[in-house]
Amino acid sequence: MKLSCRRGIRLTTACALSLSAGWSADNACAQAGSARLEMQSEHVDIRRIPLTQLDASLPGDARLALFAIADRPGLYVMHAPSLAEQGAMFSRVVALFERRDMPHDRIVTMAAIATHARRFGTDPAGLTAGNNFSAVELAHFFDLAHQQRLELTPGERTLQRVVVQMGLIVTRDGNWQARSTHDFLITIPGLGPAPGGEMIDAPVRAAILSHELGHWQYFSNDAYAHACRSFWWHELSYAERAELTRQLEAMGYDPSDRIVIDEMQAYLLHTPARYMPFADVPGPAGVDIAKIRNKLQKAVTTASR
Repeated sequence: MKLSCRRGIRLTTACALSLSAGWSADNACAQAGSARLEMQSEHVDIRRIPLTQLDASLPGDARLALFAIADRPGLYVMHAPSLAEQGAMFSRVVALFERRDMPHDRIVTMAAIATHARRFGTDPAGLTAGNNFSAVELAHFFDLAHQQRLELTPGERTLQRVVVQMGLIVTRDGNWQARSTHDFLITIPGLGPAPGGEMIDAPVRAAILSHELGHWQYFSNDAYAHACRSFWWHELSYAERAELTRQLEAMGYDPSDRIVIDEMQAYLLHTPARYMPFADVPGPAGVDIAKIRNKLQKAVTTASR
């Protein structure tokens, strides 16, 4: 989810979150955050709770917390200490799978990530406010890094240790593989200041969580996902599809159908209105976001009966 006024919340609908383009892995704050993250990852338990208890179980401080959702088999949640530390773990994963104008068959350098982020007025830590990846995708990232003989960053090493601890990925015959193709990880940042002077407060974090849970629904519920894809191809006009794709691409998303349809449903149906990044566009080639949202809601409701 993108932070708005920004895969994956936008903080305001009016303007993009302005994160410092001067972020660097050599920055003293980044180093301190990496050290804190590494230390916390060595002493963290995985709490097994029902989804209804998740919001109340989230930390109120900058702490790594891991959850297995008991009544949603395959769903795992990571609460990162901060947006910066979340980005330290996931920026190159995000680039590999979700970002436009980035290669999707190899992992790029952190310098390339920083250059890419500056194009969108952000930094590597701020490419997304929340994340969602299947265990298959996470295993592929680490296997690709191994094939490229790529040195992982401190944040990526921590991520690898955590997802192994959670049982999401394993090594078999020297290769990283998903333990189950049904496992899915979503991540949200902790409360507190974000780069650029913005704040991750409780309402923002709740909005990020809701958005990322929307991706879980799309991943885990075949009827729901089919309804979203059918709506995209058969209910929307070509002009509406083109405009929604254009707006998502402007946020930095890869314009492939795989990404665009998933993000469309997560923003329209699972993101509070005040954080909605989509904008109405008048005219015959424009879009009426409220109208599209209502039609999509009707389509998925009908499919669930």
